[in-house]
Amino acid sequence: MRALFMDFPTDPKVADIPDEYMYGPAFLVAPVTEQGVTHRTVYLPAGCDWYNYWTNERLHGGQTITVDAPIDTLPLFVRAGSIVPLGSEVQSAQQPQKIASVRVYPGADGSFSLFQDDGKTYAYEKGAGTITKLTWNDAARQLRHDGAAAWSGPDQSVVTVVGKE
Repeated sequence: MRALFMDFPTDPKVADIPDEYMYGPAFLVAPVTEQGVTHRTVYLPAGCDWYNYWTNERLHGGQTITVDAPIDTLPLFVRAGSIVPLGSEVQSAQQPQKIASVRVYPGADGSFSLFQDDGKTYAYEKGAGTITKLTWNDAARQLRHDGAAAWSGPDQSVVTVVGKE
């Protein structure tokens, strides 16, 4: 978790925003901190486009918007160019986590390194595990992966390009 000014140092508007933050390089979180509030304003930093995680609406950065914020929906935005792997549902820590889908948010080139290990031991400290490098080429609208296979089945069966027509 980082304050917005750490990721967007050239955008002067982010310096005075105390309640929005980046969660990793992809997610902008705008929590609701007042009881009973169902809308809030969100500033989307300049320099990139953003997607509303829940609706997949693409929005330009450098603007303030008002979003719905019912009690069960956290205002959450994804930076264009992000690659977001989503895991399958697991019932317990004994079940292995598998990649259920990969969302690509177009609008910029992007990359993501996916590390997978056995999920049970400390063998990763001795180099056990695999790395898959996912790369999005926005101009070609193509996702590549190099390294270990990250999921089973046809490569594109789990990939969704958000906003793809």
